[in-house]
Amino acid sequence: MDGRGQMYTLEALLASLIIFGVVIFAINASPQFGTETKEFTTLQLKKYADDILEILDLENSTHKSLLSQWVENGITYGFTDTIWKNIEQNLKNNMSILMHVEVLDPDGKVVYSYGPNPPEGAVSSFRVVPVSSPPYAYEVRLYLWYV
Repeated sequence: MDGRGQMYTLEALLASLIIFGVVIFAINASPQFGTETKEFTTLQLKKYADDILEILDLENSTHKSLLSQWVENGITYGFTDTIWKNIEQNLKNNMSILMHVEVLDPDGKVVYSYGPNPPEGAVSSFRVVPVSSPPYAYEVRLYLWYV
């Protein structure tokens, strides 16, 4: 009779270990909500920057984008005062994001800069903007970071 009691105890212990293991596995396999990892915030900022530059680089009825018109007109197209300030205000007020914009000429020299200097770790995106006369390609870089 003693052997049977020990066997039941051993079976109960093994069954409880299996159930405990399944519960731990299920908890670890389920998605974790409520915590934003650094990778998630980096990807989110990268997506915002890509989307902003993509929208500004869409062709209009003259088959040019706002970015290409801005660069072709010597980066004075009134773009600075209106578009970048509006984008900056929306990012800052709605999402606590700061931005910095740079335009690099074909030689890699910064010909325009807007906004505070980005801190180390700021996420950047860029768009190559072709200019028809003479045929050059400028680079517009957009840096974003959380406040």
